[in-house]
Amino acid sequence: MMRFKENNYNKFFVGLSDLIRYICGGDRLNRISKVIDQILTQTYLKKKKRLKILDFGCGSMEISKKIKDKNYIKEIVGSDIFKHEFKSNKMSYISNYELFKKNKKFDIIFVIDVLHHIGVEDAFKTIKRLSKLSNNIIVKDHFEHGFLSRQLLRFVDFYANYGYGVNVPKKYFSKTSWKKTIVKSKCKEVLHYKNFQQHDGLFNLILNKKHHFVSLLKINE
Repeated sequence: MMRFKENNYNKFFVGLSDLIRYICGGDRLNRISKVIDQILTQTYLKKKKRLKILDFGCGSMEISKKIKDKNYIKEIVGSDIFKHEFKSNKMSYISNYELFKKNKKFDIIFVIDVLHHIGVEDAFKTIKRLSKLSNNIIVKDHFEHGFLSRQLLRFVDFYANYGYGVNVPKKYFSKTSWKKTIVKSKCKEVLHYKNFQQHDGLFNLILNKKHHFVSLLKINE
């Protein structure tokens, strides 16, 4: 998850948030990591080689941790804008600033619930920068469906991210703005999972699957 306020980690709030998630079906990691695994497996089978992956806006790399032992993984590099030291088998961390300086190439990049924090109007700029590092980008993000839907997303974002110092966006993608983002990014969408159920229980009732999507973008060459 992309952070915007460094050193603003509220341990109590994070712990309380995690407890409520556990009780009320708010764990999103299992379903997201499963769909990422499906897409990466297809990519691996096409390329016939183990993959070098970038987890952009990685936070604590929870998604990467869930897939790192898959046999198609050669290396996962996590990047974000906050200071973080993390290295383990197949996994390492680099700041976004160093990432774009090094211009390292990857087989595929995933960007999980990051673009709306950057801003939906500027999301295409980030995708274009990332396209210099890989021709394949997986995006997991949100669709808003009117005023009430937007406020629900903002409320959930505040709840989920306040303890980590992540900003709350003013708006999210609509289906139209997402299509425009793809065009402005000079990509084509080769896979799109709409109505992606991220949560269970109470969390799914509050913010149901129509608010979530997963997309695989291919850079137009």
